[in-house]
Amino acid sequence: MPSVAVGSAYPMSFVIVYQVSRNGVHQWEAVSVQRPFSASDLVYTTLAEPRKGDRAMSGSISTTTDLYAVDSQAVRLVTGRQPGPPSGDEYVGAEVTELTRRGLVVDLGASATVAGRACETYRFSAPPSGPIAPATRDGDHDDLCLDADGLVLSEVWTYHGKVVLQRTAVNATSSMTTVAQGAAPAAPPTEGAFPPGSYAATITPDAQVRSFIATPPPPAGFQPAGPAVDFRLPDRNARAHAGAVSVVWTFTDGPRVITVEAGSESRGGLPWRDGDTVTEKVTLTGLGPASTAARSDGFEIRVDLGGGHWVRVRGTVGLDQLVTYGHRLTPASMGPTGG
Repeated sequence: MPSVAVGSAYPMSFVIVYQVSRNGVHQWEAVSVQRPFSASDLVYTTLAEPRKGDRAMSGSISTTTDLYAVDSQAVRLVTGRQPGPPSGDEYVGAEVTELTRRGLVVDLGASATVAGRACETYRFSAPPSGPIAPATRDGDHDDLCLDADGLVLSEVWTYHGKVVLQRTAVNATSSMTTVAQGAAPAAPPTEGAFPPGSYAATITPDAQVRSFIATPPPPAGFQPAGPAVDFRLPDRNARAHAGAVSVVWTFTDGPRVITVEAGSESRGGLPWRDGDTVTEKVTLTGLGPASTAARSDGFEIRVDLGGGHWVRVRGTVGLDQLVTYGHRLTPASMGPTGG
């Protein structure tokens, strides 16, 4: 049995400063997350651990509906983003039991103490980002040491037999109730950021949604995070047309978030790819056949309704809880179910 109860807690916020070696180049990385929507993930090239006032050389900033890029000269708005866990945040610690059962990670049975916190090492096939691919003990792999808060305290990524990335936390602060006050410098302001390019996605509040599914009810214990939003991604080959459109409803309970997205893509595509992870079938009471998947930012329910229409439900909650909620979703011709 692991000596650390990985992911047994889920803090409201955390700040981690890592010492990094990327292809032999020394750097620092500062990750600051304020759940459920905001974060910064910034890289510094200072000789010593970055201090307040130091300028980041690169990185990203996430807000509820926007993603920004940071470089040494400016902050740039890259694109609108759907409300949900921000860039730099991960849920893999809380998922680790299910990830292991599905063969997506391997428990290496190794414990360590990093930045004064105990952690357990698990092997992934690659740095977790989006759907999690099956892990193997040989070949390319990414070893993460995860603590009881589900935080990544160290990482060693081996690619084509060579270690290309090592990250080791030197400071880690988390809080269950407030914004964690860590040692990392503050992220630069986003006011006055350079505008995005013409192919950026847009997010627009929608108080009078029309969709092919009924308005989702709040999950038990959750509250709406605001009005639903319309997401539009321009077609790369025809900017005046949409490559993907959807409606997203967002619900929060403290640091946790559940989103329901109903949409369509040009040419009848789907927003997921077959074989991108190990999925399992489930039949939802209202929407019918579906599958469950594990992502770096939480569990996901995927529903292909045919005719170019699809639904996906994501959440930083247990898979059973997410599926129970998924049973309450219905087509627009029906009202939401009780429970």
